[in-house]
Amino acid sequence: MIASIKAHRHRVALRPSLAGRIAAVSLILGPLAACSSGAPLNAALTGNRTLNIARTALAGGNPQMALTVTNAVLKSNPDDSEALIDRGDAYYLLNDCVSATADFRHALRISPRTATAELGLGRCALPTDPRTAATDFGNASRDAPGDAVAFNDVGIARADQSEFGAAQAAFRSALAIDPSMQAASVNLGMSLALGGNPAQAEIVLGPIVRGPGATPLIRADYATSLALAGHPTAANRILIADMPAAEAEAMVAQILKLHALPAAKEAAG
Repeated sequence: MIASIKAHRHRVALRPSLAGRIAAVSLILGPLAACSSGAPLNAALTGNRTLNIARTALAGGNPQMALTVTNAVLKSNPDDSEALIDRGDAYYLLNDCVSATADFRHALRISPRTATAELGLGRCALPTDPRTAATDFGNASRDAPGDAVAFNDVGIARADQSEFGAAQAAFRSALAIDPSMQAASVNLGMSLALGGNPAQAEIVLGPIVRGPGATPLIRADYATSLALAGHPTAANRILIADMPAAEAEAMVAQILKLHALPAAKEAAG
């Protein structure tokens, strides 16, 4: 994933759903393309500069502009794999995964084993088919073994299937590559909590919650781990920093109720 400029990456950490599963979105914008050896130098440089505009638009939350720019590039060169990936990212942000998937697959036919396209396929598959997403993300981690994002995304897909041990291994791989990756740390903590090890989750999430980058979502994750570890009062104390006391109490009660369901089913069975 060598690029002329660093790719812009936006990550959303895992969140526990009311069904006790994990849902997540991880958006990775495609890297700036290198010059294509099959195109005249001036045309390649022009294409790169144009795609840079598209990537800036994507990073700034303007996928419609990115779509316009990439359409212009692809009109003159429909097999520009980097433009296809960037257009796929734009379609993804516009909630058009049918078009995004088509572009990512087209890019892979032109440039097999391109991790950014594989990550794009996984993003689109994750909400409805986490097993396929795990395969796509696994391919990306194979083809970009130094990319922490790819391993983080593998963990997301594994956790979404309640494969928490495999998820934790993937998150740890991401952190081995990039120890400062907060999303992977939060995801690791939540997968530990939901996988039945809330005490370890507290160890992982506690320092993040006390750090300057803590957000309401991270505090909610930490509160979840506290509640699951048998500390509902401490969980409530964390939550009331971001919500009314009654709402915090209701959330803790819901967490405890969901935690009790598997044990109740096992006892009844």
